[in-house]
Amino acid sequence: MTITQIMLFALISVIILTVLRKYVSQLSLVAEIAVIIIVIISVIPEFKGLVNTFSNITDMTSVSDDILKTMLKAFSILTVGGIVSDICRDNGENAVAGVLDTVVKILACATAMPTFTAVLVTALSLLEQ
Repeated sequence: MTITQIMLFALISVIILTVLRKYVSQLSLVAEIAVIIIVIISVIPEFKGLVNTFSNITDMTSVSDDILKTMLKAFSILTVGGIVSDICRDNGENAVAGVLDTVVKILACATAMPTFTAVLVTALSLLEQ
């Protein structure tokens, strides 16, 4: 699916979700999650290309696969957490969304901490020389 098709699908879905929320609110959450799943599935081929690009970068440089995997993991945590937080917010659960935002940021930082530590150790060792 091209970006234009995804955006068109999203706009039409928003219109349908707005009508559903007004007249059949019980189905709006399920429909919203279905739209999100369809959009994510349509982007998976692009994600595979991104992973291949990261693999090429690690092959050409001395950057460890672990560092790139950690970056992708932190990005995934932030992305999925943001989507779930937005769903909570859309359904009137602002307190849950706020807590979820904080938890997601903490998890992303915890995931990235080994990479940050490795960079800091490398920088300090270079300064000592």
